[in-house]
Parts: sequence; C-alpha cells; structure tokens
Amino acid sequence: MLKPLQEVLPPRGRAVGAFDVVALEWAEAVLEAAEELGLPVILSVAPHLGGPPLEALAPGLRHLAESARVPVALHLDHGESLEEVARALRLGFTGVMLDGSHLPLEENIALTRLAVRLARAYGAGVEGEVGVVPGAYGPQGAGSEPPRYTDPEEARRFLEATGVDALAVSVGTRHGLYKGPTRLNLLLLETLSRLPVPLVLHGASGLGEEAYRALVERGIRKINLYADLALEAARALRRAEEADYLGRMAAVKEALRGLVAARMRLWWG
Repeated sequence: MLKPLQEVLPPRGRAVGAFDVVALEWAEAVLEAAEELGLPVILSVAPHLGGPPLEALAPGLRHLAESARVPVALHLDHGESLEEVARALRLGFTGVMLDGSHLPLEENIALTRLAVRLARAYGAGVEGEVGVVPGAYGPQGAGSEPPRYTDPEEARRFLEATGVDALAVSVGTRHGLYKGPTRLNLLLLETLSRLPVPLVLHGASGLGEEAYRALVERGIRKINLYADLALEAARALRRAEEADYLGRMAAVKEALRGLVAARMRLWWG
C-alpha cells in the first residue's frame, strides 16, 4: 500500500530501510523482503545513479507499491533542483529529498522551504539535509574527503524554518564503500537526536552490525542503502554467468531479497 514518507517513519529505536532501486527487479526484491518480514519500507530513486528516467520507472514502482501488503513510500533521493522535485511529485512520489546541503545554510533553507510548499500540495513528505556526507555514489569506494559534520545549531534553525519531515545528518559516514575504519561521531548524533524530527543516515553501505545498532539506538530512523545492493547484484551476476538473461535477473533478485531482508531485520530491531 502506497503511503506518504512521514507515515512509514518509525518511532525512535527503529529504522526503516530506504533502498535505492535502479530497475523494477530491484524493487520487487525489496518488496518481497518487506512483505516476508511484515515491515514498512521505502522504495527510493536517485536519478544521478543512472537507470531509466523517472517518467519510465515511476509507473511501475507505483503499481508495485500500491499492490504491496505492507506500507511503502516512493521517495526521490538527492533531488538536485525544485524542477526535479516537482517532476517526482507529479509522477506520484510520496516523499522527496531536496538536497541543498552543498549550499550556504540560508540558501539551503530557502530552497527546501519551497520544496516543502510543493510537496504539501500533494500530501507528500520532505527530507532535507544539513552537513555534507562525502564520497562516491556506488560501490567504487568512498574516497578520502572528510565529512562536513552537521552543526546542531544550524540543524535547529533549518528545521524551524523549513518544517521538513525528516533530516539527513552527517555524523561520519560516507557514500560508497569504506576502504578504512569507520569513525562515527556518536556524541554528535546523541545531540542531534534531541531535535524533534526523524534523523536520516546516508552512506550506510559497508557498516557492521554494531555500528548500525549504535546509530539506531541514538536516533537514526531512516537508513539509505545503495552501494551494498549494487555490489551484491554484481556478485549474483558473476555466480550466474552460465544462465540466460532471465536466469541472471532471477539470481540478482534473489540475492537482493536476502540482503534487504537481513538489513531490515537488523535496523528494525
């Protein structure tokens, strides 16, 4: 059943999975895992990752979400402009992220406020971001650029000025896969968790179970995942190299279903 973003965000102590999908087979795997566990889930689409354009992918995703036996939000990840946010809303997305984290705070606030105004007309939720999660999007590695941690006072000002439904924060994670030790700023996260808004984690691939548990315990309530999915899909394709196209796609779908189920079970607690 298709739901607005704000209706699938859990209470503190649990986190809902937001899985970036680049094909309908990926979405089917995510929804099968969610239905197996009886848990809400977020189908997320990040246009910068590539794959079909929103206009081609959205109708199929909406159909799958509406037919699901669990609550499902259809979410635009890392929207780069108001025009992209508006496109997603017209196509039936029930959540949108306007990523103005690279902008000065006041510009980020102004842009995100406009996104909130747009989304409210559709009954959709909005995710904003304060602080910068560095790295490459995908399994090629997270790089060495340091994070720009979320400033608690800036986050408070942003939240009060925009009224977003969820806030992505930078506490030490990186987009892509980690090549070295993870240095999470859990004290900062504890401070940020006092804000009256669900907190979102980007750059979640490559973390261990203890790190996930520590993050969820300290207030993370939505976790985005892509690089781990892409890597698992590639492994499945290599294992199924003797199969035909449909056999390979079935192998990818089954591998992703297992990975998604394991992550959802861990994050929900």
